[in-house]
Amino acid sequence: MISKLHNLGRSLMVVGISLIVGLLLVILMSDDPGDAAKAFFLSVFSNRFYFGNLLAHSIPLMLTGLAASVAFAASCFNLGMEGQVYLGALAGTSAGIFLSDLVPGAIGIALMFTVSFFFGASLASISAILKIRTGVSELISSLLLSNGIVLAVDYFVEGPLNDKASGLAASISLPAEFRFSGLMMPSSLHTGIFFSLFTAFLLWFFLFKTREGFKIRIVGKSRTFAFYTGLNTDKLLFWAMFLSGGLASTAGMIDVVGIHGRVMRGFSSGYGWNGIAIALIARNHPLLIIPAAIFFAYLESGAQIASLEANITPEFARIVQAVIFFLVTAEALVPKHLGRKRYA
Repeated sequence: MISKLHNLGRSLMVVGISLIVGLLLVILMSDDPGDAAKAFFLSVFSNRFYFGNLLAHSIPLMLTGLAASVAFAASCFNLGMEGQVYLGALAGTSAGIFLSDLVPGAIGIALMFTVSFFFGASLASISAILKIRTGVSELISSLLLSNGIVLAVDYFVEGPLNDKASGLAASISLPAEFRFSGLMMPSSLHTGIFFSLFTAFLLWFFLFKTREGFKIRIVGKSRTFAFYTGLNTDKLLFWAMFLSGGLASTAGMIDVVGIHGRVMRGFSSGYGWNGIAIALIARNHPLLIIPAAIFFAYLESGAQIASLEANITPEFARIVQAVIFFLVTAEALVPKHLGRKRYA
């Protein structure tokens, strides 16, 4: 319990420092720091449109955060989530276009998410198999596969699946019945938020309340210990990467079904990379992924609003996010005994 509170305290400290850094940057970068700070930190709560968009942006971030957390729980490094998000969106959307005249909306949405999940999971599984069979680092293989998949998806979006009548670098649109319902109109918030929240609770239950989840966490703590206790570490590594890739792909699908209605080139805008930072802030705890994702969405939304209402560039949020990433990852460089009292 003390350890959990300590980890939570460190995460809150990282968030607090990042907000202070954000405030300092506002002061340094703006001609009118007061209005700029108000626009960045408070305007997102000023009306339902801004606040709804904040929550909408957090939906895919919850899923990529969960995807990263389940991989980290098994001491795996899935750096290919950007490609998995992209591939899952394309696969699910293609299935929806094919099924649009064959099945009703609710079944169609369920099938799209199923197809999306297995495509992303299969992509991540390739890295797991390479790790198990040949010893290739899943960190490197997942990253390289992701880079290639992004280019392949761009080809399909701009080529065979392109909606030429729209004049956009985007696929054919899904029918209206294959879309989530809107909430807090006219914002982009949709009922997919319940899917993300339910997934977070489901993953928490799996990791902390089931035998298989406990095995994955043992492997994450010490693969050597897990091996000598008789656990099949290769199998557990495979399923952790499989689940991670599947969750990442649903993040892409939920953005398509909830907001865009089609796959648009570059729509993911760093969901995969932000998911890693979110998982680190949440200490890989599925339930803490929820506030961590909302916090990241808050930074993005605040920067966008500030770019409209004050003279601050939207990339400002990226700087604050980079500070968070640095603070969280830098903890690994701090000696564990630092700050502890030594006794002779």
